[in-house]
This record gives sequence, structure tokens and C-alpha cells, in this order.
Amino acid sequence: MEETQSSWWVDPMVWLGLLQGVAIWVAMAVEIGLSVAWISIACGGIIGFFLLLVAFGYQDRRFARATIGGILLNAILAGVSAYYAF
Repeated sequence: MEETQSSWWVDPMVWLGLLQGVAIWVAMAVEIGLSVAWISIACGGIIGFFLLLVAFGYQDRRFARATIGGILLNAILAGVSAYYAF
């Protein structure tokens, strides 16, 4: 497969990998409350894992790195929620 040399901020897959966990956390924080949104790490982690498998399947390192970053962002936000919950 031919890889194009474009900037990372114009790649929609990078944005998907980076913001999937954040979007899940925000949705949970708004809908069910900040103190309960810590459970988003389970959803964000599983979805992030499968996105990581997709990135490995397509051998897209940039997408894989962004997905790992998205999982870490989700973990940080879930930690903030856990702090308020417990």
C-alpha cells in the first residue's frame, strides 16, 4: 500500500484514535455525571484496543500512536472522575 506524506492533523483516522476515549468520557460525564464517568476507561480501552488492531492490520504507525494516546487521555480523564467518585 502506498503511504502518503501528509500532516497528522489532516488524517481523520488519527483524530478518531486520539479522541475516541475523550468522546466516550465526555458523553458519560454529561449524561450520567462526572463521578460515574470513571467507568469510561472500560469502554474506551476496549474500543481503543480494537482500533489498535485495525492500525496494526493496515500497518499505520501514526494511527497506532494516536490510538495509544487516546487510550491514555481516556485513562487520565477516568482518573479525574475516579478522584471525585471515591
